[in-house]
Amino acid sequence: MTDQDKKYDEQTTIKDLRTFVDQFVEERNWKSYHNPRALAEAISIEAAELLECFLFQPEGYCPEKIETVTDEMADIFVYLMSLCNALNLESFSEVVHQKMKKNRIKYPIERYAGEKYQKQ
Repeated sequence: MTDQDKKYDEQTTIKDLRTFVDQFVEERNWKSYHNPRALAEAISIEAAELLECFLFQPEGYCPEKIETVTDEMADIFVYLMSLCNALNLESFSEVVHQKMKKNRIKYPIERYAGEKYQKQ
């Protein structure tokens, strides 16, 4: 990873990414296809394609050609940003923060940290 690559995460906001994706979709006149159900289906399909990269491989396997994996990860994220746009969510960051608050309650450290998690 280059220094420029690292700066993308430091300098790019979720709003920037949503705008970037929205412009791409708008330029191609795809908005009519990007309804919530179609986008949820697309996310599921792309997640399956990500999983396919690891199909029938041993535990701990990491593909030599990581680009195939990162392409699928990006596809999932792009569709997720499109879904945020289609649902007119004001703040995806807030959605993530609220879900993590729920997860902290659902999975307390005392019960789910390290080896305790595996014994559940």
